[in-house]
Amino acid sequence: MTEQKNPRDGFRLITPMRVRYAECDLQGIVFNAHYLAFADVGLTEYMRALMAASGTQATGDMLGGFMQHFGGDNWVRHAEVDYRAPAKADDLLDIAVRITRFGRTSYALLVNILRGEELLNVVKLTYVWFDPATDQVAPVAAKFIEAVSDFEIIKPERAVVSV
Repeated sequence: MTEQKNPRDGFRLITPMRVRYAECDLQGIVFNAHYLAFADVGLTEYMRALMAASGTQATGDMLGGFMQHFGGDNWVRHAEVDYRAPAKADDLLDIAVRITRFGRTSYALLVNILRGEELLNVVKLTYVWFDPATDQVAPVAAKFIEAVSDFEIIKPERAVVSV
């Protein structure tokens, strides 16, 4: 896959976030583990936007509303972070998030962390879908796949899955 010239292209959800002092190490730069937390903030805002786009108003907290609406939730299965440049205390970042691929029981998330037009980090996450009633991995809900496909600018790839 070729990297795009503008790291914002293709992302419908871009959410701002300011780096807090507590997220920095003694060199004054963001401690590496926090980039995964930043990606998680992006995913939470993505899910909130996805629910709003599908005309769903969460009752109670957003997470409970998400599980009720889509009939499942997700766990992180794999995470990769490509560190390109450091963020620093008080930087205003943009967290760009999109779902790039669906498998039978999983999906892939791409997160670009930017400061202005500079791409600081690329985070790739794989989530598995699970049934909260049983805590067992389950096929990704068709309702979720449909909502994401309608929401995304670049439609997610679909894995060929033989049953």
